[in-house]
This record gives sequence, structure tokens and C-alpha cells, in this order.
Amino acid sequence: MHISLRLLRYFVAAAETGSTTAAARALNVSQPSISVAIRELESVFNEALFTRGLGAGLIATQFGERKLSEARQLLAVAAAFEADDGGNAAAGEVRLGVFTTIAPVYLPSLLRIAQQRYPKLSIRCEEGDLAQLESRLQSHRIDLALTYDVGLPAGIERECLADLKPHALIPAGSRLGKTRGPVSLRQLVKEPFILIDLPYSREFLLAPFWQYGLSPEVRYRVASIELARAMVAEGLGVALLITQKSATMHTPTLVERPIREETVRQPLVIARAAQALHTRASQLVAECIHAAVQETLVRRSGRPRTGETPIAAPGQPK
Repeated sequence: MHISLRLLRYFVAAAETGSTTAAARALNVSQPSISVAIRELESVFNEALFTRGLGAGLIATQFGERKLSEARQLLAVAAAFEADDGGNAAAGEVRLGVFTTIAPVYLPSLLRIAQQRYPKLSIRCEEGDLAQLESRLQSHRIDLALTYDVGLPAGIERECLADLKPHALIPAGSRLGKTRGPVSLRQLVKEPFILIDLPYSREFLLAPFWQYGLSPEVRYRVASIELARAMVAEGLGVALLITQKSATMHTPTLVERPIREETVRQPLVIARAAQALHTRASQLVAECIHAAVQETLVRRSGRPRTGETPIAAPGQPK
């Protein structure tokens, strides 16, 4: 049995694009080349890798999903092997997933730091919600994820970057917004509540209230921090967030306030599948993630905010 890297690349491209035509376009090869590669692999395994969905799209079988995960791992190993050609260990490609709500806060700094330190290092980014990132890690579609440690299973390794405490978004012109200092959950629960309604997110944003036997009136459900901030700025209610604003998010009509009560803190982590290859490139990206998170937390006030505890990267000063 002989399976080349070319066949694996064609197989992965077909699975990720959902068609042989799209895969051929992505790899700049002929469509029959993709079809032949799939048939060769199915002949080797004597089992189907795909079924045809509506519109003749390719859908991986259960067997195909398992082989897809293995193919991605093998290609990652090959890419890491090639990246060290000529002694240049600061090269290669890393597939990074980033939780949608935190991408604007940390990703720009991360990419800038990586470009400055390791210009030959390539980072391919994908945004996703918590459930999507978990799935992509387990299927080896991504190598690392910058995310919150919410609902991650035992098969996912975590490296903690910071412990973050929830904070409130309040309309600046409201009675509550004109007060100073921390606000109480009991004060917030009296206001209309705007909830970030994403898988897992909704639960950990409501958990601080539940911790004190409170239940806010959810008036609006949104899918992005930007929309939540805009609605608070219009005086439509209050919101609770873990993610701090990015450097470009300045809205004078809303204020951010710490929570008075001690609540469960949310770990910000680098996550990877337990069986994932620890390449030199992925280690360098993890180093850049640490630097970006610490830079972002310190930049806001000269030191981490109360409830924000950055954790040094391995080998870095504590």
C-alpha cells in the first residue's frame, strides 16, 4: 500500500470545500485529479470516504471523518518536517482558531507580534464559537485555539493565559451609569438584560447571577459583542461580559464597571487536542499569544485590571 501526501492533500481539500470542483480550484489542479485521488484512497481502504449530499456536494462518511482527522495530522507532521529545511526552525504554518468574541481584542496584536518576531512563520486564522472550536480541534482542522475554558472535554489540553472576571456594560446616561465604582449584580438584575446568545457563552454569562440566586430579565439576545455594546450605548439595557473591549472600541455613551461580588473567573486558554503534534511553529505561535494577551491586559491601565491575572508563558518571567 502506498499513499502519497498528494493524495492526502486532495482528500482534505475535497472534504473542506465540499466538492471536487472547489478542491481542484483551491489547489490549482484539474477536477479529475481530485476524483481519481478519492477513488484511489477508497480502493486502498475498501470503504467509502464520502457520500453525495443535496446538490451533489461531498459529505464525509463516519469512516471518512476519522480518516480526515488522521490525514490532517499526517500533513501537519509533513509540513513541520519541511519547515525546518535549511535550519530555519522559525518557519512553517500554524492553523489557529480564535473565539469570535475575543478575536478583535487579541488577534491583531498577536499577528503583529508574530510578524515582527518570526516573519517566515505563517498563521492561518479561523474564527468560531466555543462549540465550533472544540470540534475543529478534535478533528485536527486547527492546531491551536485561543478560547475560554468552557465545556472543553478531557481530550483537549489547556494552557492558561489569564483568569478573567466578568464586568458590566451600562448606558453612560443612566442612573446606574452615573454612579462610580463597582456595581452589584443585584443592581444589574433590575435592568433589562442584553445576552450574548452563543453556544456555552449564554450559560457562563448568566452563571454569576445564578451563583447569587438571581435571574435577569433577558430582553434581547445577540450574537456579537459589537451589537451588545451598540445596544447598551442606545440605552436599551445592560450586559455582562468577560471579554474586554479592543483598542478600537471607544463608545462614550456606555461605561464598563467591575462587579462588586466575587464571581467565578473565566480562564482564557490556548487549547489543543491531546494527540496534536507539538511543532516548533506551534510553540512559537503560543509564545506570541502569551505576549499579545499580556500586552493587551497591561496596556489598558499600565497593569492588569482587578480580576485579570495574566500567566507567564513557560520559560518567561513570572
